[in-house]
Amino acid sequence: MEDNSKFLMVLEHHNPQFDELPFSTARSWVEDGGVDVAMWLLYDSIHIVRREEIEKTPEIKELVDFLLQKGVPIYVCGFCTRACELTANHYYPGIVVGNRKIYFSLVSQRRLLYY
Repeated sequence: MEDNSKFLMVLEHHNPQFDELPFSTARSWVEDGGVDVAMWLLYDSIHIVRREEIEKTPEIKELVDFLLQKGVPIYVCGFCTRACELTANHYYPGIVVGNRKIYFSLVSQRRLLYY
């Protein structure tokens, strides 16, 4: 059953103008409200947390570091990763390549927010 205090932010798109928004929102919720947040990136949003990309965006890097330090799980879609011919080594440290079991567990236990 869904717990209304647990959220899964599902990021679907990569747009440099708006990429920071879900990470900033997650930080605010963790800091201000102690909200239980997890993040799942799919489609082209997986590129936001690629090692070489995140180094170019210090604002997002700082947010990701904060979230990981606070225990917020950040997953990238395993299928999307393989489709882009990437591996776990292509992602920023702490980012986890997820699978369908992890995804099912997250979506069945959390409120979904799409970005």
